[in-house]
Amino acid sequence: MRKKYKNLSLFSKISCVLCGLTLTLSTIITLTAMVYYRYIFSERLLGGIKTATVSAANTFYMNYTDIIERFVLTCGTEKFKSHIEYLCQSNPSYLTARNMVQDELSTLSNCNYLVHGAMLLSGDGRTAYTLYNNPLYETAEELFSSAELSQIKGISFLEERKSPFRSRVSVIPILFPVSIITQYVELDLSDSAPDAFVIIFLDSSKLQTCLNLTNASETDNIYYLLAADGRLLNNPSAEKTAEISAILDNEQTKELLDSAVWNASDCSTFVSPDCYVAAYGLRFGDMILLNCAHRETFLDIFGKTGFTLLLLLMLLVFFLLTISFLMARYITRPVNGLVEVVHQIEENRYTEKLKFTANDEISQLGSAINNMHDTIRRQMIRIKQEEAEKYKTQIQLLTEQINPHFLYNTLECIQSEVLRGNSNTATNMIQYLAEYLRIGLSYGADLITISNELRHADVYIKLMNQRFQQSIIFLYKPSPDLNQRLIPKTILQPLVENSIRHGFGIDASGIPISVPTIEISFHAVEDRLSIGVIDNGSGFDAKTVEAITSGSHTAGDKGHVGLHHIYHRLVTYYGKENVQFSFNSIPYYRNEIIISIPLPEE
Repeated sequence: MRKKYKNLSLFSKISCVLCGLTLTLSTIITLTAMVYYRYIFSERLLGGIKTATVSAANTFYMNYTDIIERFVLTCGTEKFKSHIEYLCQSNPSYLTARNMVQDELSTLSNCNYLVHGAMLLSGDGRTAYTLYNNPLYETAEELFSSAELSQIKGISFLEERKSPFRSRVSVIPILFPVSIITQYVELDLSDSAPDAFVIIFLDSSKLQTCLNLTNASETDNIYYLLAADGRLLNNPSAEKTAEISAILDNEQTKELLDSAVWNASDCSTFVSPDCYVAAYGLRFGDMILLNCAHRETFLDIFGKTGFTLLLLLMLLVFFLLTISFLMARYITRPVNGLVEVVHQIEENRYTEKLKFTANDEISQLGSAINNMHDTIRRQMIRIKQEEAEKYKTQIQLLTEQINPHFLYNTLECIQSEVLRGNSNTATNMIQYLAEYLRIGLSYGADLITISNELRHADVYIKLMNQRFQQSIIFLYKPSPDLNQRLIPKTILQPLVENSIRHGFGIDASGIPISVPTIEISFHAVEDRLSIGVIDNGSGFDAKTVEAITSGSHTAGDKGHVGLHHIYHRLVTYYGKENVQFSFNSIPYYRNEIIISIPLPEE
């Protein structure tokens, strides 16, 4: 992966870095927002739930106080005492007793808007007295069990149940055990059975609504009344039963309830995985008000502030895209332009220079590249000039190495012919030598036409025939379209000289050939010119000649020095990669040297 990243373009690398930066920053912002909002909302909502719980407890206490005051005013009279005394007789009349308590029951039933109804129950729990318009749908023994009544000591709240009257309302009974102790009816706090029970039924739904109205937070709170021993007094809905059971079974909830029992009027809170819980110890009835509110999910949280977060992320992406565009415009694009300039310089295509007007690092680098290009071009021109001068010097040296010994020997031969009186032979040799020198010198030109090169080799062979009284046959027939093509001069003469001296045994050791023949061919093959020199002499060792040609032979053989000079002249002019030599020898039959060079232009 690292290697693949290294091979990416600069723009791709920057894009990858920016994408990674975008994802990283988006993730960090999102996680930070989630943690921050979760913490802020948790703290704020927990504080709101605590405040709502205290407010709900105070509201409940105010209503409870109102009910107690009405109870005291209603039941703390001599009239009510006389009613209780009548009920405590051995066989009181039910109708009479019921008629006697109608005023008290009516007052208690309407003492507070939370009250659903009121009822008077005999101390043994067998007889119940109600208002005429609130008849019971079951007997008194079925309303409260003897076990419940036996546990009543002072004002007590019992578990929520269905209304005993003909109604579908759920109620929470408040029992007031009363007995005639003094000249008035008083609350019975003893363990013995009271003379009667005054029962006020609270409407459970109204109570829940009353508590919820005190909630100023944005959460949906559910209030539960619990006895000091942890019993749930109001029944939750079916879907809430499992939830409240799990909350009450939680160890933190148990510790919270214990704290609320021992620290009345103090609100304690804790956060469970699913909800916020607040417990408030009520100052009456040994009860606890428990408030449960669902924790907001991240979807709920971001549903409120999600647009802001989304806008922030969009601004971040837009900002990074803007940076990417600016970097592409002012960094990667100019850098790519510099890379293209370097490629053009490498391929020698940089003809129109780019102008850099800014003063930043990229412009300074571009100016440095332009200066480097100028320096390279000047160096190349100087190198070409030096190479041209070197080439001319080499050509002159190589030419001078070939010509002097031949010229001296030919002049000596002409002198001998003159001394012997062979004026015609001497005249012919002088004419051949003059033409040989004229073509060879070519007024200092390095290139001559193929036809002149062939003519140069022809007059050389004629001179050799005159010198050694030989009849060497010289064959050549180039294509007409090649005659005027230019090639480096004096290419054929050294090869012909090698054939005469070493192949035919003339002017050197070897076996004379009866009919010595030299054939020269010029052929154009596509964009190459093939020059062939063929003789029927004694031949040569192809590997040795090839080693001598390239200069890698170190045995000191000087027999093919001309071939070596030709090779280096051609390499100097055409380049080593454009010059090819091939050798093939069948002694006394066919010995050939093939030279391949670029085809000269017309």
